[in-house]
Amino acid sequence: MKTMKIMFLFLLLSVIYGDATYTETFDLKVTITNINTLKGTIEMGVFNNSKSFLQQGKEYNTYSIEVTSDTVFILLKDFKKDSYAFAIYHDINSDKECNLSFFGIPKEPYAFSKNYRPLLSKPSFNDCKISLHQDMSIVIDLLD
Repeated sequence: MKTMKIMFLFLLLSVIYGDATYTETFDLKVTITNINTLKGTIEMGVFNNSKSFLQQGKEYNTYSIEVTSDTVFILLKDFKKDSYAFAIYHDINSDKECNLSFFGIPKEPYAFSKNYRPLLSKPSFNDCKISLHQDMSIVIDLLD
C-alpha cells in the first residue's frame, strides 16, 4: 500500500511539473542573397536583446559559412520563442572582421534582418528584430 501511494504521488508530480521544463522551439531558415564575390565567408551574429545588439562577443550565437554560390542558406534549429536580430557581413578577405572605412562604414557587403538599411547611424535592435513564434523562413539581401 505504501509503495502504491509513492507511485501515485510520483505520477501526480510528473503530470503537474512535467511540462514546466518544456520549452517550445522553432526552426528558422535564413537565405542570404546578393553575394557578388564567390570567396570568403558569410559571418552572421544572432542577438536576442537590445543591450548586446552589435556588440562583438555578446551574440546569442554566431555562424560562419563558406561562400560557394551567390546565395547562402543557414538553418537555425531549436530556437526558443523570442525576438532575434541578425547582423551579417561578407568577409571577402577572410580576416574575421568587418573592415570599415575611416567614417565607420563597412567596406565589405553587409546586411541586417528585416533588410533594414541604416542611413546615418547603426540600427537598433528594434529596427531589425523578428519575432520567432513558429517555424519561419526569411530572406536577407547583402548591401554592397
